[in-house]
Amino acid sequence: MKVFSLFASSLLLCSCADMVVTKTYNSSMTARTEVDAKDFGSKEVVRYETNCGIGAAHPRAIYIRPFCIDGAIFRGDEAASIGEMPIREALTPVQFAGDLKEELSKLAPTRVLADDEAPKVGWLVEGRFDLVDGGDPAARFFFGTFGAGRSHLLLHVKVTDVVAHRVIYEFDLAGGSNLQGHHGTLRASGLGKATPFDLRNAAERIMLVLSPDPFRFGARSSVTLR
Repeated sequence: MKVFSLFASSLLLCSCADMVVTKTYNSSMTARTEVDAKDFGSKEVVRYETNCGIGAAHPRAIYIRPFCIDGAIFRGDEAASIGEMPIREALTPVQFAGDLKEELSKLAPTRVLADDEAPKVGWLVEGRFDLVDGGDPAARFFFGTFGAGRSHLLLHVKVTDVVAHRVIYEFDLAGGSNLQGHHGTLRASGLGKATPFDLRNAAERIMLVLSPDPFRFGARSSVTLR
């Protein structure tokens, strides 16, 4: 019975539609400076750690530049017709920027930049879509619980400290509807359009990644010491 429970739990977790970070690109945490001659008897250039590897957090503001989709693969159940697909593709970054603004506003005041705007403080969040695949609703109806017809979303995210002119976080995200069938959930569409759910899941994941304590597991309403 215990084995069956473990199997059922693992199957449920695997079937959940979600986005995960698949790769993180380490930003440089060091800077260059000149040694003071009167203290060290030398002027050779050395490297030193500026913040002991402490991650950036709590920005004054967050700015979003709609993600580039020029080089993305765009396919699957995305539009009512082939002729409409270019329009859906062009509007996907707009939709995602709105989702991302709503999620990142939980961390700091957030706004989406216009084409001719550039931020002066806080963080700039930008990136690109690599794959937007809405999957196949008919396949999800019959064999969705086995992975047929699943949607996919791949994107690259870059977060820059505007004042320091430094990339502080850079990572890839991947996910989709996974093993969802035709019933769907709060995080998956079932027989509906899957990409809006994937975009929302991706925006939420980015917010969680950039939050120091996203789930507040250690929060207490009162403290009792024994």
